Amino acid sequence: MKKTLSIADAWRFRSTERKLFFACFCTIALGYLGLSLNDMADQEGWSRKDFLPLMVFGLSLCLIHLWFVCFRFQGDTKLLGAVVLLGGFGILAQHRMGLFDLDHPWKLSHLAYPIGITLMLITSSLFKGSRIVILQRLGWLSALLSLGLMVALLLTGTRYRGATYAAGQLTPTEIIKLLMVLFLASALASREKAIRKSLESKGGRSITLMILPIYLVFACLVGLLILQRDLGMVMILALMLCLVLFFLTGQWRYVILSSGGMVLAGWIAQSWLSHARGRIQTWLDPFTDPTGAGWQILQGLSGMFAGGIWGAGFGKGNPERIPIAESDFIYAVIGEELGFAGCVVLVGFYLIFFHQCYRVAIQCKDTFGSILAAGITSIWACQTLLNMGGVTKAIPMTGIPLPLVSHGGSNLVTVCIGLGLLLSLSESEGRYPSKASKPPPKRSSSRKSS
Repeated sequence: MKKTLSIADAWRFRSTERKLFFACFCTIALGYLGLSLNDMADQEGWSRKDFLPLMVFGLSLCLIHLWFVCFRFQGDTKLLGAVVLLGGFGILAQHRMGLFDLDHPWKLSHLAYPIGITLMLITSSLFKGSRIVILQRLGWLSALLSLGLMVALLLTGTRYRGATYAAGQLTPTEIIKLLMVLFLASALASREKAIRKSLESKGGRSITLMILPIYLVFACLVGLLILQRDLGMVMILALMLCLVLFFLTGQWRYVILSSGGMVLAGWIAQSWLSHARGRIQTWLDPFTDPTGAGWQILQGLSGMFAGGIWGAGFGKGNPERIPIAESDFIYAVIGEELGFAGCVVLVGFYLIFFHQCYRVAIQCKDTFGSILAAGITSIWACQTLLNMGGVTKAIPMTGIPLPLVSHGGSNLVTVCIGLGLLLSLSESEGRYPSKASKPPPKRSSSRKSS
């Protein structure tokens, strides 16, 4: 049974988290100092307002840590280490590209980070312990809500850069990712015993019939996404479904089936939508329209090539040459300014992050929680893969932002909510017992038993 900690014990228990936060803050602060020195060398000058994002970042780390200590949180003490560094680097990169309007700090786009942190803390406390079961009862409601949001977006949304947005340039598809993971976890958890029994008897056909309703819901959602030209979301959901089914069954047949569905959806989109057909043609040969559709890819590749191994130096590149560099192509900016070495380090931190998240999924004793954690992590892993693959021209560009680093308020808030759920799952099973409170030593008897 999980032991209740005192605040002093919780402070000692979360010492690893505190050390990681301090190291991350020092790293990001050094980056800010380097940018300030560059501005001074270029005679652009700097003011104390320039350090406002760094101050907000530092205060958020203090708030997160004190919240967990005060609420005696016994969840993973290492999960947020890589997250904080990636998020801090995202703030630093956006500051470097001049995205923060420091004269108007209360703009909605600037509030995405504090709003996301607040929702992460609330979610981690609200659904810890057995309360996570509440979400399992909302599986089909999540599916219906996802389909309803997509229909409403299709009818009332506005098109911009090939995608469909709600009012205020909000992207409700971000929250749909979490809703569909919730539906998938709930639906599979309710069939878990039957699936296990079928696996033991090698009845693969019956498993396919069991999960047929899940495929139908995903197919309906994919159809609506294709109508909205959101091909990146289609790929994310298809890949997430593949990974979760493999995570649950350990069999490749379902991965192949899901992959076949993704290929079919791509073929339909390429056949019916000129937007999708144009992206594939640009991917195959961007030089067919080097100053138009191929301009972004060519400029991104040129910047990464110019960066070489070590890069031009942080703050010394030319991200303004790349369209939408702050969102879709921020990985190209990193390659130009920090070089191949910087890209390798960034990928390494993402791998650490995903490893910690999948660790939560594997060690979670509850089937619903395990699938939920695996699905959320798979969403982020697929986003990272699709973004980096598109920037480097390994796959067609999808317009997917890089989690925690790219500019995008809706994506950041959704990631923070997902982190809150993962933290609550890491705490709910008591898998990280307190090392602060040691059991009392056994009393040694001075008398020998006769």
